[in-house]
Parts: sequence; structure tokens; C-alpha cells
Amino acid sequence: MICERRLKVVVTGASGFLAGYVLRALALREGVELAAVSRTCIPQATLVPDYSHSPAGDVLIHLAENCDRAEVEEAGEAYEEGVNATLTALLAKGYSRVVYASSSVLYDGADLSMRSPEAAIRIVDAYTRIKRNSELAVLNSSGGVVGRLSNVYGPGMSEKNVLSTILRQLGNRDALEVMDTEPVRDFLWVEDAAEALVALALNDSRPAEYGSLFNLGSGVGTSIGNLARLALEVVGQSDRIVKARFPSPGPSSLVLDCSKTAAACGWEPRTSLRQGLASLLNKVKEKK
Repeated sequence: MICERRLKVVVTGASGFLAGYVLRALALREGVELAAVSRTCIPQATLVPDYSHSPAGDVLIHLAENCDRAEVEEAGEAYEEGVNATLTALLAKGYSRVVYASSSVLYDGADLSMRSPEAAIRIVDAYTRIKRNSELAVLNSSGGVVGRLSNVYGPGMSEKNVLSTILRQLGNRDALEVMDTEPVRDFLWVEDAAEALVALALNDSRPAEYGSLFNLGSGVGTSIGNLARLALEVVGQSDRIVKARFPSPGPSSLVLDCSKTAAACGWEPRTSLRQGLASLLNKVKEKK
């Protein structure tokens, strides 16, 4: 009996927020051999001292970078050099496809138009510089694919993002405060984000036919103020006021055009912001 060879997919940063969902999405795919890699001891993952020690395979989904901009800035040159060295080592392992998770923060928030992957970018700090340098390294490699993610949210997300700030205030009756109500952002449910990365990783067509840089977002813009109001509405607290602590002097918008992603691999987000918030809030209730 001839057994068809399974596709070995290596996922770095396996203990992270998004990686857990990516691993679950991959586990549902036939013909896939999973290799989860982590620097933290977690079940069914290969423990490595550094991600440059990740195993070889057919496909790499590289998620092992710090997403906290303040921490990246504080880490300084040593962190940046480490990121570059790790990525160089990974790209040398000969994966047929490498999917790198980048960020929509590379786009200029002062540009109010919907962003295509070809839109101008702006490097303003260590975080954006590292992301762009990593993008270029991946795009210049054989089979390199970059997915620029919008604001990903869901159970297990960082406690430092704006949605977590909103959720922490749902238990009282005072005015709900955010830094600024006016910025417009694109919010993507984490399971949809995971499916997007998996689609790019396993897509049989050649990404080069469409270009190898893709946006991964909902394509819907929501102001921070309206995000807070929607969360209040979902929990039946629509009468509460939403206040800005430090209103910004000008408009800011980051909404992603994902039409190229849909054309390349057929992916489209399935979860609306209202649906995602309701699901997230149900998970929060279950934990209490």
C-alpha cells in the first residue's frame, strides 16, 4: 500500500495568542503533519532555546515575534539583531513556503483611504522597522509570503490592547474611558485570522501570481468610540457614556482592502464585529 506523504507545517511561537488558533485550524486539515515550536514548555510542542533551532519542513508559519511595541522599543538593538539572526537561520532551512505574520501598523494612519498591499508605509519606530525588514527578507526568499494583519481580537488576546481596556470596564456603571474615540481601525476575529494564515500556507496556487504580500483584515472600519458603544450594547449597557481621555488632534484610519487575498486563496472573514464581541464576552462570563 502506498501512503501519500503528509505536508509538514512548522509553526513558531506555539504558545502565543494567534498561534494556538493557527494550530487548531491546521489540525482540521487532512494531509498535514504539525510541528509546533515554542520556547515555553507546552503540551505537544517542540521546546527550543531559540527559534533558529526549529525543525525543517515543507511550510513555515512564523509567528514568534513580540507584538508589544513598547517592549520592542525598550529591548533595543539586541532584540532587533536576534530577530534578524533567527529569521535568517529559518529561511536557510529550505522550506518551500514561508508565511510571515506582519502588521498593518506599517501603513500611515493619516491616510484615510482603504489600504491595499501596495499602499505607502511609514517606519516610525523599532517595531515597524523590524517588521519591514523581516517582510523584505521573507519576500526576497523563495516561496516567501507576508500577511499584514489588522487588529486581531478574541479569547486569549493581550491585556494591553484597546478592546481589553474596554472589557475591563464593563462591570461598572461609570463612563467608559478610552484614550481616544476617533481613530478608525479594522478588527479581525482571531479564528478568521488563523484561517487566513492557513489558507496562505496551504494554498495550491502560486502566490507570486498575485504578489506575495497580502492584507488580512475584515475590511470594515470601526472607530474606537463605536467599538466601545457596541460592546456596551452587547452587554445591555447602552445608556453609559463613552469618553476620550486624550482626544487626538487629527483623523486616523487603518482599514484593509483584502480583495487580493480573496483572489489568491479564497479567504474571506466570516465573523462580524458584533458576533465576535458577543462570543468573546460569553467566554469572559464562562471564566467568572
